[in-house]
Amino acid sequence: MNHRLGTTFVIMLLATASAGLGEQSTSLLEKSERSRANDWFDKGSQDARQQQYESAIDAYTKALALNPGFVEAYTARGSVFVRTGRNERALEDFNKALALDRNNVAAYNNRGMIYFHRGNYGRAVEDLSKAISASPNTVTYHLNRAAAYTGLKQFEKAIADYTNAIGMEPANADAFAGRGNASYSLGRTEQAMNDLKKACSLGSESGCKSLKTLTKSK
Repeated sequence: MNHRLGTTFVIMLLATASAGLGEQSTSLLEKSERSRANDWFDKGSQDARQQQYESAIDAYTKALALNPGFVEAYTARGSVFVRTGRNERALEDFNKALALDRNNVAAYNNRGMIYFHRGNYGRAVEDLSKAISASPNTVTYHLNRAAAYTGLKQFEKAIADYTNAIGMEPANADAFAGRGNASYSLGRTEQAMNDLKKACSLGSESGCKSLKTLTKSK
């Protein structure tokens, strides 16, 4: 049966840090460059929202040229690289973001999903577990790790993550579909049927398809 995953690559919002008073002229110059970098970041985020991805990449790159320590710009540019199929470039940006900020939750999630799509499920679980530790109430991270556990055929752990996601979002069709598929893999046909019916009723195409397959096999 096919396992469905709702994958979300997060574009972080800009968090600006104000410089202190009484700075020297060199610091004022740095502050000016940081302000310009922020402007380019804002433009990149606007372009990304409008799906103008090449323009967004250019804007984020200009922001980084002005402020090489701009963590959010690395994370955001990496997210756009993912959306345009350039996962190697995205991985470089997420690695740089994490080198600058080991608590960058979005970078852990996004890097984890690159590993997932490469079939490196163990590395995906590592990164996604860090994202969950930092942001335990984010449903997407639980769904993504559940998919990685499924790839490792660790279905009990996948079910636990899907169940946590359902606890936070009781109408999450992806969580019911994923849990149904995982339960079926463990031979729990009745539980799988119940979850897949729920997923189908919530509008999950994959849930409906899996339910149809399961019904035919009975």
